[in-house]
Amino acid sequence: MIRHPRSIGAPSRPSSGTPHQHLRRVATTSVALLASAGLLAACSSSPKPSKAQAKSSTTAAAGPIKIGMITSLTGPYLPLGTNDKLGAEQEVSAINAAGGIDGRQVQLIVENDQTSPTQAIVDYQTLVSDGVVGIVGPVFSSSAMALVPSVQRAKIPTIDTAAADSLVSPTTHYYVFMTPPTTKIVATQLLAYMKAKGLTKMAVARDTSAFPTAGWDNMKALAPSYGVSFVTDQKFSLTATDFTSVLTAVRSSGAQGLMVWGSGPAEVILTKQFRSMGLTIPLLFSHAEASYLYTKTVGAAGYGAIIASSIGGIGPYLPSSYPGRSTITSFASTFQSANGYYPPEFAFDAGGAVAMFAKAIRENGATPAGIAKALQTMTITTGDGTYHFSPTDHSGLTVSQVAITRDVNGTLEPTAFTKSALASAS
Repeated sequence: MIRHPRSIGAPSRPSSGTPHQHLRRVATTSVALLASAGLLAACSSSPKPSKAQAKSSTTAAAGPIKIGMITSLTGPYLPLGTNDKLGAEQEVSAINAAGGIDGRQVQLIVENDQTSPTQAIVDYQTLVSDGVVGIVGPVFSSSAMALVPSVQRAKIPTIDTAAADSLVSPTTHYYVFMTPPTTKIVATQLLAYMKAKGLTKMAVARDTSAFPTAGWDNMKALAPSYGVSFVTDQKFSLTATDFTSVLTAVRSSGAQGLMVWGSGPAEVILTKQFRSMGLTIPLLFSHAEASYLYTKTVGAAGYGAIIASSIGGIGPYLPSSYPGRSTITSFASTFQSANGYYPPEFAFDAGGAVAMFAKAIRENGATPAGIAKALQTMTITTGDGTYHFSPTDHSGLTVSQVAITRDVNGTLEPTAFTKSALASAS
């Protein structure tokens, strides 16, 4: 990915709806060159384009390349969506500062799904009408799953920044891809860590939205292979603020550790109440908490927590010989300079999605069909790691690119478990 020392923040786009329905930011600088006939011909072997797709290819040739984004700028997933947006804007800024794509500037149009699947569907139709050639997001798995039928009808490639496996597994959705590590590979790595630490009797606490449900389903199915059993399964809502009953059940279960699947403010509250109730068993989280947004907010209550992360989350600790380290650290240093903190998982996810679209356009033209065709076999290194997409794999990452970290005074550092794995891979 091309890097640039600052991120962009362009003016909002006027809307006839409510402010929450259309929080939009545009990142662009100039109208660029007409796409060549040769690039358009390269897309002829792809699936037959829809009317929306044909409109996109016509309008894109006459102006900037429009990439849409759906993310959560209000609601429980606000912290995730805000950093999705920052990561995407940073990558667009870098591309445009370097001359764009084949001389054309990239325009990023951002819609706010309000952490609501219903609003995500409205946002998607708005972006299709705008003539976008691809869409980044959503970050809320429930929104991403709700959009799949729309994506398949419109044939506009979508790179989700949500991590629910059902979005891409099995790969029956030609136009749907994702950037975060899937819950399956994260669950696999967390179970391997539990086994290595002798944590064979565990409790789980989870919210009931799509992402945690996918994570728990995978972990539950894989657990017997690692000699791990779960003695209690505690559920909570996405907006929960009191975990007394959940944690009381965990305490009485005799579990050796607590695995939490969820994302958002609830996990911060759970962590603080976990400490205030005097629980001392290991506390484990998925990659949704691999973020300064979590560690800063939870403060000392989070010290010692075990958190899964994409490999980008431990960029400063990667061996110098680690493949892709320079890409990870370059993105991270630019983000940190602009925003004052190390990029969370979400910024890496969205920045990487923009980089994927840029590579696909360079290879196969600025049409939805051409982009989708290029993504089917793309290999690319981004801040999350190295992806190997194929017609049967639209997630692209492997278990080896999931790190298990520990919150050390507010910083995510690799555990001995991950340090050993990195030493073997370098």
